[in-house]
Amino acid sequence: MDTAFSDWKSILQDFKDSVEKDLDEIRTQKAEIQQIKHEIFTRLAQGQYIHDDHRIVLSAPEIIIGNVDSTGMLWSESGSTITIRGNAVNLEGSGVAGYVKSRATNIAQIAVDPGTDGLEDVVHPGSSVVSQARNIVIQSNDCDGCFSQSPVGIGCGVKIHADGQMEIDASKSVDVRGTSIANMISALNEEKSGLESDASDRIDEVETITDDLKDILEDMDDLTDSSLDVRSNIGDLLDLQKDYKEIIPKLLPAIEDCVRTISALAEVNRKITCLENEKTALNNEKDSFTDNTTDASLSLIGEQISLTSMDGDGNIRTNAEAAVNIQTGKLSINTTKADGTLIDDSYVSIHTGDVSISTVVPTYTEGAENPGDGDYATGGSFRVSSKEVSFTAVDYNMADGEYTESNLTADGKFYVRMQDMDLQATDTEGNSTGSFNLVADKMKMTAADKDGNQTGSIDMKALDVFLSSKDKDGSATGAMTLTAKDLSLLSIDKDYKALGQVVVNGKDVHVKAMELDDKGQDSSLTSGGNMVLVADNMYIGRTKSDSQSSTLLVSSDKTAIFGKTTAEMQQGDAKAVVQLNGGNVALSGSKAEFYGDNTINGKSDFKADVTMKKATADNIEAKTSFKSKNISDGIAVPGAPSTAKLSAKLSEDDAPTSTEIKLGIVEEEGEGDGNGGGTE
Repeated sequence: MDTAFSDWKSILQDFKDSVEKDLDEIRTQKAEIQQIKHEIFTRLAQGQYIHDDHRIVLSAPEIIIGNVDSTGMLWSESGSTITIRGNAVNLEGSGVAGYVKSRATNIAQIAVDPGTDGLEDVVHPGSSVVSQARNIVIQSNDCDGCFSQSPVGIGCGVKIHADGQMEIDASKSVDVRGTSIANMISALNEEKSGLESDASDRIDEVETITDDLKDILEDMDDLTDSSLDVRSNIGDLLDLQKDYKEIIPKLLPAIEDCVRTISALAEVNRKITCLENEKTALNNEKDSFTDNTTDASLSLIGEQISLTSMDGDGNIRTNAEAAVNIQTGKLSINTTKADGTLIDDSYVSIHTGDVSISTVVPTYTEGAENPGDGDYATGGSFRVSSKEVSFTAVDYNMADGEYTESNLTADGKFYVRMQDMDLQATDTEGNSTGSFNLVADKMKMTAADKDGNQTGSIDMKALDVFLSSKDKDGSATGAMTLTAKDLSLLSIDKDYKALGQVVVNGKDVHVKAMELDDKGQDSSLTSGGNMVLVADNMYIGRTKSDSQSSTLLVSSDKTAIFGKTTAEMQQGDAKAVVQLNGGNVALSGSKAEFYGDNTINGKSDFKADVTMKKATADNIEAKTSFKSKNISDGIAVPGAPSTAKLSAKLSEDDAPTSTEIKLGIVEEEGEGDGNGGGTE
């Protein structure tokens, strides 16, 4: 005998067989299962079902829906469930004072499709949760038993508060997400195994009930073949009717448990399929995840944006844990317009006790007791690009809303330390241009190791280099000392040919090769020291006729003057001359005097009168006359007095005038940048 129960068993089995199929097929099977429920409800006539194809309106000043008594109190604190199911569900609190309030220990809003039976969690592309209001308050308070703070809005805006932790996360993961997917798939597979066993048990339970009902109906059919059979079998029929009424109430819960279990199994299978697909896509994305963008972003947009480390009482937190941290691969702070141009009068201000900018790259020691142990190598770069760059350690005073400099900060310092330093004023082609100005009371440039030993080098290259120690009116002051093992002042071209000039000028000019004492005073001549002064033309003691030394002192243990062609000394305008020329020695002057014993080797020619007190000669020959007071021989004719004068070969030339020496420009009063930045 075929009954409706046979069809029900077939439909339930088809539903169980469809759990591995797609969502549309599963929902088709659920629709057929729904028809079984209708028939069961119709047969049992249990509960109250009100349906209208148009509208049902519940109207009252106050409506309470739930498992409640006549006063509105719940009959039981557990086991009461209210489900509102529809394609569109609206909760509306109308009027100026209208409101919608939800209160529960846990409130969840999950934008998924629950399906017609509420057992699905299908995520659609349009999944969203929208909250719109003039004032939105989200508040989390660390309370137990009673909230001690009521949410307070801020007018037209959004306020989010938490006593504990608050996290706004806009990120996409591969490893964490992959681990989560793997864990979910593992848990779902375990749940699937249990549900498959439960589904078989539930179908067996339904089949047992339906088979019992089918047997009762077949027995009743056999006992009612004729009216005689009905009269003779009335007792048995009543017993069968009683059995039927006892069994039929078990059918609906059994079918509902079966449908619910199969539906849960179908949903688990659907989720496993979705997660497996997501896992495959994630694995394909894994190789390029680090280098390619994830398109995840977080935007904070507002006219004023503040990040403050503050407690609920308005106190700035200063404990060791209080901080605002920004960690990223790239950080950009811009004050620009949409077209990339700077906003007029824009600025970035950092005001703090200490500023540290680090490009240190740590390499941690594996297995170290302290997790921070390792090597910290400095890498990267630090770049400042601006029309004007200022570093100051200056104290200020404010009066009438304006800052003015009061004095230099006590113990202020500017410290730069690195292996190579390059300060350039060059154009785009690498040509030097502009100026570089250092102004300080004390300036120290050192290339030394940690023990103070000089090492490395300092290289200064420029078209013009000025080192000056002078006050603001241009007068030289202070001192400049160059100390080095070897010191060279060169004026040469790229082919190492001498050019230009080297000028050393001062009231006292000392060029020495001497040992000094600990106070820098002369101690003794340096043993083996040498001084070389050589040039094509040399001028010592004179630049021009009206600018010459009053005294020239040459003093040494040995003095040698060598003139390869001519050596000559002149006094005044050649009034007296000593000349060495062409192997000849000549003396010229108004009077020449020789003292001491003099020996003349070689022929001597006297062209003027010679007067002497005594002459001792081996032979005397007089060509014209020989005259004496005691002896007269021949006629003596006096010769004319000598007018011979030595012709000087060397002239007293003026030294070449040195070219203009640029001493720097002294600014007029009121000029400059207020930081001692005069142009040099």
